[in-house]
Amino acid sequence: MTAGKKFEEFIKIVRRLRKECPWDREQTFETLKPYLVEEVYEALQAIDDKDDKKLAEELGDMLLHVVMLSVFAEQAKKFKIDDVVDSISAKMVRRHPHVFGKAEAKDKYAVWKRWEKIKRDEGRGTGGRGKGMLDSIPQSLPALYRADKIQRRAARVGFDWDAVAGAWDKVHEELDEIHEIIKDSKVKIQNKGKIRLKEEIGDLLFSVVNVARKLEIDSEEALQAANTKFMRRFAQIEKKLSAAGGKLSLAQMDALWDKVKASER
Repeated sequence: MTAGKKFEEFIKIVRRLRKECPWDREQTFETLKPYLVEEVYEALQAIDDKDDKKLAEELGDMLLHVVMLSVFAEQAKKFKIDDVVDSISAKMVRRHPHVFGKAEAKDKYAVWKRWEKIKRDEGRGTGGRGKGMLDSIPQSLPALYRADKIQRRAARVGFDWDAVAGAWDKVHEELDEIHEIIKDSKVKIQNKGKIRLKEEIGDLLFSVVNVARKLEIDSEEALQAANTKFMRRFAQIEKKLSAAGGKLSLAQMDALWDKVKASER
């Protein structure tokens, strides 16, 4: 059976589930949102784990959600799965004239620059001014991912540091601003002081993401790795803490932490 025939059979399965399964009948666009996000993260985990079999399974789960949402839309007479495929196919051809047309692109930067221009032109063609190049970045993205994406798009038009040193200097600038707020005894870390501190810490995090991007490090993955590392090391402290009846001083726990850290090296 061809891939096309298999896809058609899969659509029939989803339509039948929507008709005959009590759970599927009750689902809406809104109720599927958390499941859709969860499947994406499970696919990312499979990629990190280099588990090809698991990745194939998770991509199937993602495809299920694409088809389910399309079936919901079909039943509501909004659009069909054909419209979804037609839309993305036309967009890929339209935005890759260096592949499907006579245009040329020497590198990925040329591709990005043309992509953004075509995207802006498409917006104007709908009768509006067209969205800005950052407006289409979803607010629902994890903050580190979103910061990285914002910076990458701005960099496509040249709004970027020439070298990582400039981005690193910005990190120190933000650290200094936070230090000034904290050391100022006249500023209580509440009300206006807390609002300022929150803003500056946000700027600091944004700047750190910028450094990571310049070094071609995924900041979201880096933080997740740090989370995992902390959990692994803290688990050893937790064992000692339990054995001691929950009575260990901070100094003792710090010493245990250093011991665990040294053993990993």
